[in-house]
Amino acid sequence: MKITGICCLIMIMVTGNISAGETNSKINIIPLPVSMQAGKGEFRVDVQTSFVCTSTDSSAINVVHVLSECFASVCEHKPAICAQAKGKSNIIFISDSSLYQELGKEGYFLQVNTKGIEVKAASPAGWFYAGQTLLQLLRKDEFGNTNRWIIPSVTIKDYPRFAWRGLMLDVSRHFFSKEVILSYIDQMSKYKLNTFHFHLTDNQGWRIEIKSLPELTKVGAWRVSRTGYWKGFSAPGPGEPATSGGYYTQEDIREIVRFAQERNVTIVPEIDVPGHSLALIASYPNLSCTQTPQQVLAGDPWNVSRTNVLCVGNDSVYQALNLVFTELAALFPGEYIHIGGDEVRRNYWDECSKCRQIIKEQHLKNSEELQTWFIEKVARIVKSKGKKVMGWYENLEGGLVPDMAYMSWKDYKGGIRAAAEGHKVVMTPAFFTYLDFYQGDPAMENGPFTVCRLSSCYAFEPEQEGAKMENILGGQGSVFTEQIPNERKLQYMTWPRSMALAEVLWSPKENRNWQSFVNRMEAQFPRFDQAQVKYAEAFYEPVIDAVKDSSGIRIQMKTEVDNLKIYYSFDDCSPDPFYPEYKGEPVSIPKGAHHIRAVSYRNGKQMGRELNIPLEGLIKKFSSK
Repeated sequence: MKITGICCLIMIMVTGNISAGETNSKINIIPLPVSMQAGKGEFRVDVQTSFVCTSTDSSAINVVHVLSECFASVCEHKPAICAQAKGKSNIIFISDSSLYQELGKEGYFLQVNTKGIEVKAASPAGWFYAGQTLLQLLRKDEFGNTNRWIIPSVTIKDYPRFAWRGLMLDVSRHFFSKEVILSYIDQMSKYKLNTFHFHLTDNQGWRIEIKSLPELTKVGAWRVSRTGYWKGFSAPGPGEPATSGGYYTQEDIREIVRFAQERNVTIVPEIDVPGHSLALIASYPNLSCTQTPQQVLAGDPWNVSRTNVLCVGNDSVYQALNLVFTELAALFPGEYIHIGGDEVRRNYWDECSKCRQIIKEQHLKNSEELQTWFIEKVARIVKSKGKKVMGWYENLEGGLVPDMAYMSWKDYKGGIRAAAEGHKVVMTPAFFTYLDFYQGDPAMENGPFTVCRLSSCYAFEPEQEGAKMENILGGQGSVFTEQIPNERKLQYMTWPRSMALAEVLWSPKENRNWQSFVNRMEAQFPRFDQAQVKYAEAFYEPVIDAVKDSSGIRIQMKTEVDNLKIYYSFDDCSPDPFYPEYKGEPVSIPKGAHHIRAVSYRNGKQMGRELNIPLEGLIKKFSSK
């Protein structure tokens, strides 16, 4: 909705003289704005600060209320909201339609000086993001006055590079409460991420109430309880109760959607079919090819004894999905519904008479083309509900489904092809964006598969040669939760890597600078500490590998970030600045050494964890290259 003629004002009482001076070192914004010029002096915010909203538009009023709550979470006092301005020192929010073409609906103009703060934006989304920038600029009075906060003088013009700036969260492998979801959405909105991809179903749990199919939450939302490493989970025992899990009621979903809308976050729900469907099949066994009773999986999805694929030749499958998408479309106001479509074990179809009959009737070559046929049929169901359809990109003989948007997850290639052929694309290539991958040395992490470091996230680039750039919606980080059993681990895996993704997706590519990002990122950590949000510091830790040269196999070390010193030992003692410092050249392994320990320091302070790495594993990893 385009808003015109809207004014929102925040009145500030300014007392005393304010010292002037350059404030560049005090401006640490993520994502980096399009343009920014530091001024002199600073603006003070105290208990007398009040928001003055002169608009009667509900969207404008909601933004002011949300920003007031956000300020309260930082300043520890909540600014009042008034109907009119009193005095001349104000923070001003103005809707200016002449800026719409230049800044877009999410852009904003922000000017801070010693007398006041002015914000111009074309819509409430722009006001919200201007408010988030102000919150990042906000810091305590240098004189220690806890009731007074300071915002440095600055002029900013800002707007996003991509429209789709997302995070995906899998709540099937491990269930997260409504309160965790609300906190997660709130945190992502602070860094101008605007799309929450809600992975609601998989083999390990069905997480949303569908009133016309009650068994989905009576059976599909629960599995046997297991703790430990995902791939080591044992199968359910005979008669073992399914007590682990949960689901969101439709009222929960409405609350989550309202909360997200207030923070300019669109929710994209995902129902993953035809594979990854064991929780659905456990609830309604007649939907599989075998039609045999199943249990919701506790761990590793590639257990061949479990039927986790829907029967393409069964009419009841489409009747059930029609009911699911009817209720889903009514709950989520966003334009897209995600239908999965990845990693399908087609051997079930090859052995199913009903599926083979569809292949014959539709003149298909094989079960690969049958998968495309199924996705196209389900896409028509989704589109009949007034929604656009999205799915994971799979390279199938049947080709791409008309009018379907794709998420390219294995690499960039699928996204390049889909965009070149006219499909809308969201890039989320695993090696750059999968936040369930471990982010430091695997000896210290229990993330599955492989590594995705902070620097890898910052190297992510959605625009790729060969693609039609106008079809690339943007990108997202994806968090699958096999090894993420609770909120603290979820936070740890999400931050700070999602800050890197946020900057890639918002800021101009030509402005990207790794060391500048690291400096600004570190300035954000006190906010995380205050909010009790956990974040990883693995990027401080040494990166250790084996190399082979004329002297044999030796050990090399480096760090992701600059200005760190690495100290190490081979004698199984904890190193500190009294131990050898790594000087950049590979070091030889002493006879009898079985581990290397290494730790990084900055200005005499330990940064990150001490690594304790078995040398045998390093040598094996090298030998396998």
